[in-house]
Amino acid sequence: MEIEQSNLIFEVDGIIYELIYNFKDAFQKESFEERLVDVLKNKPFIVGDISHEKLRLTGFVLTKDSTNSKNINNLEDFILEYCNFGSPFFVVKKRNS
Repeated sequence: MEIEQSNLIFEVDGIIYELIYNFKDAFQKESFEERLVDVLKNKPFIVGDISHEKLRLTGFVLTKDSTNSKNINNLEDFILEYCNFGSPFFVVKKRNS
């Protein structure tokens, strides 16, 4: 999987995020802001994927539990299993706690 690194820093609702991966230019700040819900604001990583022209956001954590499907270390498995093949996606990381 080839991923373009972007490192864009931006703020939403007082939370600072860093765009760390942007595959096929999937990230649009306005769309991210519209789809971001409170429960995702507690997650250190948010993955956005686009399918059928709709953005889906999923929260991820960093944990030593390799069996946790929402472990950011299992991102490639998530992309292969839950996203359409070759679909655009991005990963943002929460910068402040």
